[in-house]
Amino acid sequence: MHILSPVLVVSTFAAMTVPVHALDAWTIGVERGLPTYALTSEAGEVRLVCDPDRVFGPTPNGALVVRFLKDAAPDMVVVLAKSGEQARLPVKNGISAQATADAADWAKMVATFRTGGEFALVTSADSLTFETAPLPDLACE
Repeated sequence: MHILSPVLVVSTFAAMTVPVHALDAWTIGVERGLPTYALTSEAGEVRLVCDPDRVFGPTPNGALVVRFLKDAAPDMVVVLAKSGEQARLPVKNGISAQATADAADWAKMVATFRTGGEFALVTSADSLTFETAPLPDLACE
């Protein structure tokens, strides 16, 4: 008969009761023929609308739609990746349009979402933090 060490027993039960941190899941859909990606939390939401096939014209037509509970009308949002990468996007009425955003910043934001992991969207008065799985097929350039 084997006798288990009390330390081993306690360690086993402790490991079983540690809560598992679930990743925030993107809700992926299609609106007006365009792919959409959304994340929602108690503090707000972010939605990315892409136009990879230029359905609505030859110019980039993507949009980042943000809603913060504490900052209803930000004029700038910064996407901060845990790696330190930053993308500054101008916002008007809760929307940052790809056509008016700096192309390099838009590309950094898409790369952050594509890579996944922990990232935040920050305004001067509020922030949203998410941790997601990678979105390798995200086509929003």
